[in-house]
Parts: sequence; C-alpha cells; structure tokens
Amino acid sequence: MPTRPESPSAAAGTGGGPAPLAGLVPASAVRPEGPPVRVGRGGRLTLAGAGTAAYDWFAWAAGTLHGLRVEPAGADAGVHVGVDRWEPGAAAPVTDVEAAAGVAPVTGVDPRPVPGADERHRIRIGEGRVTVSGASGEGAFRALTSLVQLLSVDALGDVWAPSGTLEDGPRYAWRGLSLDVVRHFLTAAEVTRVIDLLALHKFNVLHLHLTDGEGWRLESRRWPRLTRPGPDGEREYYTRKEFADLVEYAARRYVTVVPEVDLPGHTGAAFDAYPELHGHVRPPHPRVRFLHPEVEAARTFARDVVEEFAELTPGPFLHLGGDEPFGMDHDDYVEFVRLTHRYVREAGKRVVGWQETARAGVLTGEDVLQYWIGAPDEFDPEAIRAVVPEEYHPLVDQAAETFRISPGDVPAAVRAGVPVLCSPNSTVYLDRPYADAAVPEQEADRRRLGLPSYEPVTVAGSFDWDPGAAARSLAPGATVAGVEAAVWGETLTGFDDLAFLLLPRLAGVAEKAWSHAHATWEEHAARLDGYGRFWSALGFGAYFRPGEGPR
Repeated sequence: MPTRPESPSAAAGTGGGPAPLAGLVPASAVRPEGPPVRVGRGGRLTLAGAGTAAYDWFAWAAGTLHGLRVEPAGADAGVHVGVDRWEPGAAAPVTDVEAAAGVAPVTGVDPRPVPGADERHRIRIGEGRVTVSGASGEGAFRALTSLVQLLSVDALGDVWAPSGTLEDGPRYAWRGLSLDVVRHFLTAAEVTRVIDLLALHKFNVLHLHLTDGEGWRLESRRWPRLTRPGPDGEREYYTRKEFADLVEYAARRYVTVVPEVDLPGHTGAAFDAYPELHGHVRPPHPRVRFLHPEVEAARTFARDVVEEFAELTPGPFLHLGGDEPFGMDHDDYVEFVRLTHRYVREAGKRVVGWQETARAGVLTGEDVLQYWIGAPDEFDPEAIRAVVPEEYHPLVDQAAETFRISPGDVPAAVRAGVPVLCSPNSTVYLDRPYADAAVPEQEADRRRLGLPSYEPVTVAGSFDWDPGAAARSLAPGATVAGVEAAVWGETLTGFDDLAFLLLPRLAGVAEKAWSHAHATWEEHAARLDGYGRFWSALGFGAYFRPGEGPR
C-alpha cells in the first residue's frame, strides 16, 4: 500500500516548527534574500487576479503543504497576481519581459498543445503584500508554485515569506518524466500524484509508456483483446475516459501528456492477444517478437493503434517507441519505422522516437529524437552470456549489434536537423540502483530496487552532468529539445517503491531542465534539504533517505 500522506505541520517556519526552505528546487534565477515578512494571518492567505487553474493549484498546494486556507479577495488581497504586465498598472508590454525580468528566453522544443506561452515571472514580497507578475497565465502558475514553497507558518498561524524579489523562467521548453506503467501498473489516482509532484518541480511533460511486452495499458476499441482483465479479474489498464481525465488533470497543472505506443518491438502483449500479427514471419526466439512490414495484419494494427492514441492526445506529439528492435532485420526495421512515422503524421501528430529510430532516416526537424544509451552502460555480450542460459546466447548477439551501432544514432539525427531530447540512462534513468548507503530502515529496499544490470550511482553522481554538454559531446551543433528522466517498473511492487526510486533524484533532473545557472552538488543539496516534508505531504513519504545528506 502507498505511504499515506503526512499531515502538514500547523507550526512551521518563523515562530516554531520546521524552518523555511534554504532555497527552491529547481533554483530560481534571482531569489528573495531579505528577512521574513508576514504575508498572512490566522492560517489564511487571500489571493486576487489569478486564473482558475493557477488559483485552484495554489489553494490546493497551500492547503496540502502548509494546512493553509486560500480565499479570493479584491484589491486588498495579500497575494495579487498580474498577467500581461510585470506590475499592476505598469506600461511595460509582454514583449519587453526579457529586459524586465533579466531571465534568458527558453530554448528547445515546445511540447504543449498551444505553444508559445512565456513562463517567465517575477514575485515581489513585502510586509502584508505579495505581487506576482507573469508573462502569461502559465508564467503566473509557475510563480505561485514558487511562492507556495517559500511560505512558512508559525505556531500562531501567521504566514511568512522571505522579503525581496524572485525572478525566474525555464532553460528548456521540454521538461519531462517518462513513466513506465506496463511492468508495474499504476492506478489513475496514483498517476495524478505523480502529476502533482511534476508540477511542484516545474516539469511540463508526462511521457506515459503504455505498451510493452508485458502488457497494454490503454483501452482499444479496434483491438479489444489487448486489454483484458488479469487472472484475478482485476483491470490493469486505463479506459479511454480515465485516460482523457488524466490528460485533463495534467493540463490543469500545465503538464502535457505524451503517450507512447512502442512499435515494432516490445510488442509481446499484442502478439499474445492477436497471434495473427505474426503472419508468415516467425521470430528467431519466442522472447523476441516484432511487427513485420510485410505482414498486412501488422501494418493495419500499427495504423489503428496510432490513430487511437492520437485521438486521445490533444498535445502535438505522439511517441512511437522504436527502441531495441532485437532480432529484426535492419531493412525491415527501417521500413516499419517509416510506416509508423507516416501513420503518426497522417494522424496529425509529430513524432518522438527513441534514438534507434534515427536509423530509419525519416525523422525531420519537426520530430524529436530521444537519446538514452549513455556511458558507462555499453552492452557487454560476454558478461551477459556468462550469466544467462545458452538458449539465449543468439539473442545476446542480436542485442549486441543494436548497441554496437548506437553511437551513430544522435549524429545521424543532428545531421538531419532533428532536435535531441536528453535522457541518458547513465544519469536520468531513475531505476538505476543507489550507490549511497540508506538509513538502516531502507537498506533492504535499496538492495532490492533498481535494475540489477545497471551500475549503481550516488545521488551526487546522478546530478553531475549538463544537458547541453552531453548533447554536444555526441554531436557538435546538436539542438537540445529538453530533458526527460525515465523510471522503469521491473523491480517495483507498489507506489512506495516508485517514490523511493524517483526522489530525491527527480528533483535534480528538474534543476537541470529548468535552471539557467549551473549549481554545484553542494549548492543543490543545501536547497534540497527540507523538501522531504513536501514530498511526504504529496504521498511520496517513502523517498530515499541517504545515511548522510539532505533529508
């Protein structure tokens, strides 16, 4: 069972209780550093000028994290939000926001259904008055997200915040988490918790990995046997309505859902439901099955499921997978990726593909390549042969060839003008085991969780990278689309396991994706200290606690 959210402290910050945070994660470009000032009384804040999504989020977050009531008010509100101008009544138009805010404009690929909204913002905090200025409604939302984390509540119910000015805006337009709900199914309610966590740390993409060899997690009307109840009668997939509700919930948090239908490999669940997808082609091994471009049923299936996913996706992108085409002839793989790319475009969407899809030569500057194969995890076939039964040795050789040619993937995409989404497994695959010792009560979980084939890494080690430098090291001149972490579910047994793997490392990924400044690990760790109470309030109380370091 998931850990129950902790009740927020009624006596936080100035005057008793936990101290205010040392700083935000991700870090802001300019932070308020003055002495604390009172911005509310009696466990209550008043708010004016915010749009519906921003108001609802701020009220929910303030209640969940601090136990505060947020009430609408007029001109005398304690927190006043202004959109389109940096200060109420100021003459500076939105186009002057860069000069006004001193924050560089965002770069990368915009993943949102309606692109272009400027997320830059400013907060001015003084005694009894907070002025929030956003370059857009989304900018105001991000500002209120920062403000709610700066608040503290004392034993008398007075609400405090550091005085001064905060200015901020994102480094990259695409800031995401790829969440595997196939190997371990998460209920819709659990996914909403993940969305809340993403919003807290200013992520804006939830990439849902919905199909794989072990299951198919989105209801299909055209191929209904894909989603059948399990042996115990439990339904482990999302109905179309549930998925649409998740997309809508995420949108209210300014998070865009990018669904993935993984083709042509990783399709064992589809073959289990519909053996006719094999056609006349027999795979080299029962564990390695793939859709073949010469099989009419396979082509029809791919078109159908792409269209169904696209129907439920208001965002501009659909992820077609394309990774690890083990056992598949190169030319057949290339042809199937080209077919699937065409199907996605005909469905009105742009393509995201794992890095292997660059081999098809079909991606353009309108698409996104997701880079994931990073050092030090080069494929070692000899080591794997030594630990697997002999019947699997031919599969090891096939897999080795896929990884052998992977260094050419990103350069090929960059030559074609394709932006690169940075997801190196060496640093942002959050199912990598922890190398840090945990607190004693978590040591058994630390040894159990995480993919055993990955070399463990410390939390500090996973923070030690830069997306721009990583992309340029693969291919000079690469355009960075953004940053996306990933967590895979092979070792998960429940929601608490997910919390353990995600945090605190996901917060470090947020820093890399959002913040323009290049913080040291020590600076990041100092700001991270104290976030545990926020994570616990959101239902992530089982987060990893190192034996030494931030709590």
